[in-house]
Amino acid sequence: MSGQASQGNSSAPLAGLRVLDLSTVVAGPFGSDILAALGAEVIRITPAPETPRAPGDTVSEADGFLYALARNKEAVALDLKSATGRAEFLKLVAVSDVVYDNFRPGVTARLGIDHTTLSALNPGLICCSISGYGASGPWAGVGAYDVTVQALSGAMSITGSNDSACMPCRWGVPIGDITGGFYAVVGILAALNERARTGRGQALDIALLDGQLALNTYRVPQAFGAGVTFGAPQPRRGGAGTVPYGPFLCADESWLVIGVATNFWRRFCVALELPALADDPRFATLALRQAHQSDLEALLEPYFLTRSAGDWQARLIAAGVPVGRVNTIREAFAQPQAQARGMAVPLAGAAGVTVAGSPLRFVDEAPVTFTAPRSAGATLPELKPRASPPPPVSTASPAALALAAQQGPLNGITVLELCGDEPSGTFGTQILADLGATVIKIERPPTDPATCDPADLPVTPALAYYYGLNRNKRSLCLDLKTGAGRDTLLQLIARADAIYDNHKPGVMARLGLDTATLRRANPGLVSVSVSGFGHSGPWSHLPAYDATIQALGGGMSITGTGAPGTMPVRWGNPIGGIGGAFYAVIGLLAGLHRRRATGQPAALDIALLDVQLAMHSYRVAPALAGHDYPATQRRGGSGALPYGPFRCADGRWFALGITGQFWARAAALLGHPEWATDPRFTTEADRQANEDALNTLVEAAMRHRTADEWQALFVEAGLPGATVRTIPEAFDHPHVPTRDMLVSFDHPLGGRMRVAGSPLKLSAHPFSGFRHAPALGEDSRAILTTFAGLSEAQVQALRDSGAAWWADTGQCFNRPAVV
Repeated sequence: MSGQASQGNSSAPLAGLRVLDLSTVVAGPFGSDILAALGAEVIRITPAPETPRAPGDTVSEADGFLYALARNKEAVALDLKSATGRAEFLKLVAVSDVVYDNFRPGVTARLGIDHTTLSALNPGLICCSISGYGASGPWAGVGAYDVTVQALSGAMSITGSNDSACMPCRWGVPIGDITGGFYAVVGILAALNERARTGRGQALDIALLDGQLALNTYRVPQAFGAGVTFGAPQPRRGGAGTVPYGPFLCADESWLVIGVATNFWRRFCVALELPALADDPRFATLALRQAHQSDLEALLEPYFLTRSAGDWQARLIAAGVPVGRVNTIREAFAQPQAQARGMAVPLAGAAGVTVAGSPLRFVDEAPVTFTAPRSAGATLPELKPRASPPPPVSTASPAALALAAQQGPLNGITVLELCGDEPSGTFGTQILADLGATVIKIERPPTDPATCDPADLPVTPALAYYYGLNRNKRSLCLDLKTGAGRDTLLQLIARADAIYDNHKPGVMARLGLDTATLRRANPGLVSVSVSGFGHSGPWSHLPAYDATIQALGGGMSITGTGAPGTMPVRWGNPIGGIGGAFYAVIGLLAGLHRRRATGQPAALDIALLDVQLAMHSYRVAPALAGHDYPATQRRGGSGALPYGPFRCADGRWFALGITGQFWARAAALLGHPEWATDPRFTTEADRQANEDALNTLVEAAMRHRTADEWQALFVEAGLPGATVRTIPEAFDHPHVPTRDMLVSFDHPLGGRMRVAGSPLKLSAHPFSGFRHAPALGEDSRAILTTFAGLSEAQVQALRDSGAAWWADTGQCFNRPAVV
């Protein structure tokens, strides 16, 4: 049976781990929910006892937060401002592994529960703190919400319409908060790996803005190295210039998203019963389709209006063409693939409530069960048995350490990457490499070595794309279609800790690298496979693009202005692949954590669609109970107002994130303190009931100052608000240099390359720079001798046979497609 790690299962990857969770709202609890799903004992610490929720017939939006973010957790009420509450908390700290919070910087020190204090009591403790702008930098004390970090990071400038008159869009899913949770979990698991070697804990400092800056990935070197200017993407052109691409309106007034790359063009035309279109001289090649994009779309638009979106989706699925109907959240969970993968899960102890399952699917392991949240009382629930951490043992291979490009908590871990150069693979392995893992890219030798002449190679957008996803890695060229190449890879697998691929299901098996073969080579191997729809279910064989995954997953239905007839909007960054990469890294590290204790291997099956569904989090239970979530740019996830982008005197946009706690101060700052006592706007409910009137007043007030003037006032007041910045402007923020979020390094062909930094700030590993992304086969010889242990004669024989390759001189950056 294929399933998910179980919180109540003693063999779950994080069984025996205890986490004290002080976090609230979304960013913190989303991360600790992942830890709980992996089997950790997570104990929520609340300041006061909670009233148990009475059973009811409806599931409110507030219930959605509770069911999604407090499930599978224990709870206790402790007043940390009192001596008694703090003393009880310290008793728990002494027998725990992780303390996790999302307080503003300085709060834990004022409470006497900062890392320095707690580590004196428990030297192996890992403390993780999430905040808007981190514990350092000029904005450390400023409030932040999802909308403000999306605005500051450049993400809103590449989402929505290219028309500067149109309101910029944030993604409807709170990706600023969720990314913070992802990085927190990755950092905790990496720190646990290092503790197993050294016995020492450490502190993690996670900033939501750092996370959003990092998600710009390849766009950063493209902007700073290749001179690419980014605006909102064309809604009907893919990231690689694919045409036709994006949403088309259908007969039932639903939208259908397509992604027709060159290899799908002919079958797309046949499926539409327009076979002659494939050879039309205007559209016969991708370059021609790009040149005549408007003509092609004008032809397709009325044609798609002849059938419903569901009919077209069925036809294109049958033809194997990437496609996705723009689903609501409820529709997304009702799809046959979501049902087959068990992504809608009943919540035990809460009759009639359904929540999102976990995308962390451990093959042939017991599925997860989710239990209703436990209300915090004054008495601590009975703690689960927990063994003390074993004495530290370092099993790191000296060869792996020699090849590591970074000093970090994953030093000694070797990961073999067999990925196409797409974020679902390369972004994930880059995170591992940044943390000190030795990541070896297994790459295909060039078909024509003459094309590898590096003379005067410019920094093209394609080269910058590669640099944005592959720093700190090593490159080995092997031809896996030869017996010698495959046998050499198996020798590497026997010495590695993990293997990571992002191929369609079946590709690894065709290469002779199925799970059984991998396990024979290395019985303790952790293998991770990321694909659009996973290895099970009726759609497992289908191709997927970021836009189709965003459509199918429900994210596009809640993004945009929501105005009738407007085209649905996908998020500007490729969140389909990026989200899959986060879950792949988390699953890989959790698998290694368990293997260290038990020797048990793991195989993970990560589906990008599952990930999109899981990120709806607190919206799932209400949506599946009948609540509708429309697209809206001016209301926060909890209904907060005023929220979202407003135009300023200079024509730029400024995003507000004003929840109830900030309302009176925000009203005064906007020049209208009387709004705070106006009966139309006094409470959150009042502001929601009079939303249009409030937004009209705020629009007028915001036009009295420029965006920069508002920014200075909001920073001084510590209120959540931010200018909508472009990507270059985002990295010109004073926060960036203090947090090392724009990093330069030498380009092997001359000059400097700039990339986004790592959001993972660990106290034991101050940042010291990145190594450049490797040239094709740059490390082949070193890997084969140092890591695989082959003699010089054996290595030369592999090269002479064509099974292995490296360039004699210079650096090759002209890469063929990865197998």
